[in-house]
Amino acid sequence: MGRALALARQMRGHVWPNPPVGCVIVKDGVVIAEGDTQPGGRPHTERVALDRAGASAAGSTLYVTLEPCCHWGKTPPCADAIIAAGVARVVAAMQDPDPRVNGGGFQRLREAGIEVSVGEGETDARAIMSGFLHRTRTGEPELILSECTLTEVPEGVDGLLETRDGVCSLRLRNSQQLPIEAADFGREGLLHHLGALGLTSVALWRDDPLRTALCSTPA
Repeated sequence: MGRALALARQMRGHVWPNPPVGCVIVKDGVVIAEGDTQPGGRPHTERVALDRAGASAAGSTLYVTLEPCCHWGKTPPCADAIIAAGVARVVAAMQDPDPRVNGGGFQRLREAGIEVSVGEGETDARAIMSGFLHRTRTGEPELILSECTLTEVPEGVDGLLETRDGVCSLRLRNSQQLPIEAADFGREGLLHHLGALGLTSVALWRDDPLRTALCSTPA
């Protein structure tokens, strides 16, 4: 699980709107494959690891930092892929609070006869996915006070809000900049707008004029 957590941690800020998740597949005490959520959120980590393991995944134990999905989105459910691969046991750090999953992935695995254990590494997994968990709970991205320069996006966040000459914009990790009409939003409106875009964590420069409006306890 430690290795799966490390894989997830290195993808923070690169995979929104999905959470950064890591996966390691072990068989007979040997790691046979690993994967992480890919940039843009797809493929999911389980798909990456299972594709790399191939037929060797049969009878294995799969360690993953978040409950495998059980719903159809832009890709088929990862729980179904795990079942089809013949994995014998799944060890997950935590349950996915997304209403489309929220225990359904575990239920599907157990109904297929796969042993499921939950909770190993949960504290670290929650810290790594704090932005995703915050947005799932509130509809808003996690807001982080940054010490970076205005030309950089801090490591581990999706983008940097910045105001220059009264004009607000969002600088993403891929260097793309999106104009944000901050004046058209109140605090909740702006953050919900960013959450609706899929952002899970947004940094704000310490001296940015938006800090007063967006932070509940301005310095």
